[in-house]
Amino acid sequence: MTVTRGWFFDAYPVQNGMRVWMLAEHGDPVMLFDAFEPCFYLRLDGLAIDLAALSSRYSLPMTWTQTQRMELFSGRLQRVTCVTVRDLLQFSRCVRTLARFLPHYAFYNSNIPLPQLYMYDRNLFPLAWCACRSDGGVISEWTLLEERESLDAAPRPDLRVMRLTHEHGDRPGRYNQSLILQVGYDGRTFSLDETSASGVIQSFAGHLLRFDPDVILSSWGDALLFPRLIDDARRRDLRLPLNRDSAQPYLTTGEKSYWTYGEVIHKDAAILLAGRWHIDTENSFLMHESGMDGILEVARLAQMSVQKAGRSSIGTGLASMQMAYAYRNGILIPAEKKEPEAFKTADELLLSDRGGLVFLPEPGFHEQVAELDFASMYPSLMVRYNISPETVDCGCCDNAIVPELGYSLCTRRMGLVPAVLTPILVRRAHYKTRRKVASDPHEYRYYDHLQNALKWILVTCFGYLGYKNARFGRIEAHEAVNAFSREALLVAKETAEAEGMRLIHGIIDCIWVKKAGASMADYERLGAKIAQAVGVAISLEGVYTWILFPGSKTDPDLPTAGKYAGWYTHGVLKVRGFEVRRRDTPRYIKQAQARLLDLLADAADIREIRRRVPALLDETRFYLDELKKGRVDHRDLVIRRRVQKSSGEYRTLSIPALVVRDMAAQGVEVKPGELIEYVLTDATGKRDPRKAVGLLTYQPEDGYDTEQYGLWLLKAVETLLLPLGYDLEALKRLYGVGKAKRTRPTSPIKAQMEMDF
Repeated sequence: MTVTRGWFFDAYPVQNGMRVWMLAEHGDPVMLFDAFEPCFYLRLDGLAIDLAALSSRYSLPMTWTQTQRMELFSGRLQRVTCVTVRDLLQFSRCVRTLARFLPHYAFYNSNIPLPQLYMYDRNLFPLAWCACRSDGGVISEWTLLEERESLDAAPRPDLRVMRLTHEHGDRPGRYNQSLILQVGYDGRTFSLDETSASGVIQSFAGHLLRFDPDVILSSWGDALLFPRLIDDARRRDLRLPLNRDSAQPYLTTGEKSYWTYGEVIHKDAAILLAGRWHIDTENSFLMHESGMDGILEVARLAQMSVQKAGRSSIGTGLASMQMAYAYRNGILIPAEKKEPEAFKTADELLLSDRGGLVFLPEPGFHEQVAELDFASMYPSLMVRYNISPETVDCGCCDNAIVPELGYSLCTRRMGLVPAVLTPILVRRAHYKTRRKVASDPHEYRYYDHLQNALKWILVTCFGYLGYKNARFGRIEAHEAVNAFSREALLVAKETAEAEGMRLIHGIIDCIWVKKAGASMADYERLGAKIAQAVGVAISLEGVYTWILFPGSKTDPDLPTAGKYAGWYTHGVLKVRGFEVRRRDTPRYIKQAQARLLDLLADAADIREIRRRVPALLDETRFYLDELKKGRVDHRDLVIRRRVQKSSGEYRTLSIPALVVRDMAAQGVEVKPGELIEYVLTDATGKRDPRKAVGLLTYQPEDGYDTEQYGLWLLKAVETLLLPLGYDLEALKRLYGVGKAKRTRPTSPIKAQMEMDF
C-alpha cells in the first residue's frame, strides 16, 4: 500500500474508471487509476420498464436499484431509479439508449461531464492538497488535506509552464499563412524556424520531452498551432507527445457559433490534453480578465477541470458550482430545465417584466459629485432575501415580501442559489481586503486576479437566474431580484435627500449625489445610513472634481444613462461608455480622446474646463492633421467587427461583407461570430470598390479614408465638447472637414521635411 501526498492535478475517463494525475509533494507527476462507477437517475412515475431486457438487448453495462432523492422545487424526496454504469466510457451510450425509449420521463445527473462528476463524488478540485492511498497504482482512498472553501488555501506547487507562440508580424495571429514556432520555458525562448514541417515537429517534440511541462500556455493554440502541428505529424507519421499520457488521444471539442445578447459569438474548437493542461490565451475570457490565478480559482470553486474552466463561459462555471452543491446535498440535478414560467395576465407581465431603476442625469458637466456604489448588489439581495428558483412562491410560506410583485419567499429552508453565492461573496470581500494591504506588486496582482474572477461570477449570477436553459433557473426569481433592486435605489435616493443631498444620477446599483460644502465623512455617513436601511453594503467610490454626463448626439437635451467620464479628487480618471472604452473604436481615436481627457485632469471646476477649450481644439487639430498627412500607423486605424454571417450568406455590399468575401478569396473562411480586422480605405466605394482592406492583406500603399476617420475623431471630440457648444457640425466647420481624397502614407523623409518646414 502506497500513500502519495501532493496536489490533485487532472482526471479523465478511461475504461472502467478514471485516470488520475497527481503532482507529488516532491514535484514529480504520478499517474494512478480510480475504479469509478457513476450513476444517473430516472423518475418513471410508476411505469414498469423492463430495464433488464433493454440492458441485455443493447449490451449496456449497467445495474439499477430503487432509491429516494430530493427534488429541488418541491423540497420532498422522490422515488427514483438509480442506474449505475460499470464502464465509464459507456456512460453516454447508456443515457442515450434509455432516453430514446423513455423520451417523456425525467432524467437526472445524466449529462454532467464525467471529470466534474468524479470531482463532485470524491470532493476534489484542481490543485487540492490531499493524500491518496493506492495499491499497484489503483486508488483505494482519498484524504483531503484542505477545505475547498478555505480562505487560506494550501501553497500551490511550482507548475512547469511552457509558452507556445508563433511569429506573425503585423498579420492577425490566427490567419497567418507561415508558421514559425517560439517555445519558451526556464527563462529562455527558442525559435523553431526549421526549413521543413518535419524539422519543426521533431524539434518541438524534443522540447516537450526535455522539459515535460505541466502547463502549455499557447497563443492561438486551439485554432491554429495545435491543429496544424497534429495534422503535419499525422501526415508524416511523426510522434508528437503533446499528452503526458501517451496512451490517450487528444480530446478535441467542436467549434460553434451561437446567438447571445443580440449578437453571434464564435467559440473555437478546443484541444485538451491528457496529463497536462493546455490553455489557449486567445480562447479564454478568464485568462484575459484574471490570468491563470483566476482560472484556478474558478476551477477550484466549480470543481471543473482547469482546461475546461479556462475556456468555458462564466455561466458554465456558475452552473457547475450549483450542480456540485446539489450533488453534495443529495438534490436531483435535472438534465434540462423543467420548471416553466408561471401564467401571468397582461397587467402582471407589465408589472413584473422590468429591469433595474434608472434616474437620468442632467446632461453636462457637474462639480464636486460623490459616487456611492452598492457592493455586489444583486447577489447580496439574493442572499439577504433568500431568492432562489425553489424559494419563490414556495407553497409553504405566504408572506408576499417581494415589492410590487407580491411574491412570497421561503423562510423555512435556505435556497440553492444563496447557498452557492454566500461563500463567493465572503471570498471576494476577503481578497479585496488582502489586496488593499498587499505589501508588493506581485501580491497585489495575485489578489486582484482572484477577486476579479469572482466578480464575473457575481455579475453573471443574476442573468443566469433567468436564463431559459439554466437547470436551476426561474424567471420569477429573476423578477424578484429586480424588484428588490428598484426598492433599494428608491430608499437610497430618499435617504440622500433626507440628508440634504441632491441626486445627480442613479443607475441600478449606483448613485451620484451632491451637497454644497459636504465632506468625505458626510458622504461616508450617508453610505452607512443607506446600507443600514437597505441591508446591502454601499461604499463611497470617491468624489469627482468634475464629471460629465453627455447628452444624446441627436438631442443634446436628452441624457444618456450609464455614459460618463470624470476625474476623482484623488487624481484617478473613470470613464464609462465613451469611445475610449469601446472595443470597436480604432486605437487612434481612443488615443485622441484619452489625450483630451488628460488635458482636463487637473481642472478644478467647470470654469477652468471652459478656459481649456482652446487647448482641446488645438490638440484635436493636431490629430486631424496627422490623419490628413498620412502619418498615422495603419495598425492604429484597425477596425474590429464581429461577423454575423458566413461569406456566402451576405446579400448586401456592407463593409464587413466585402472584407469577409475578400478573406474567403484568400483561402480564409471566417465563421459567424468571429472578429475581423480591417482598415477603411474608402467608405463610399467610389474610389476603391473594396471600401476596406482586411488586415490579412493590407499593405501600407493601400492608404486609408481620411474623411471617415476624421469624422469618427470629431464624434469622439463631440462627446466631450457638446455641453460646451461644439456639436459635430460646428466642429466640421471649424476644421473644414468635408470630402477628402484617400490619403497614402507619407514617406519618413518627406514627413521629416514637413515637420522641419
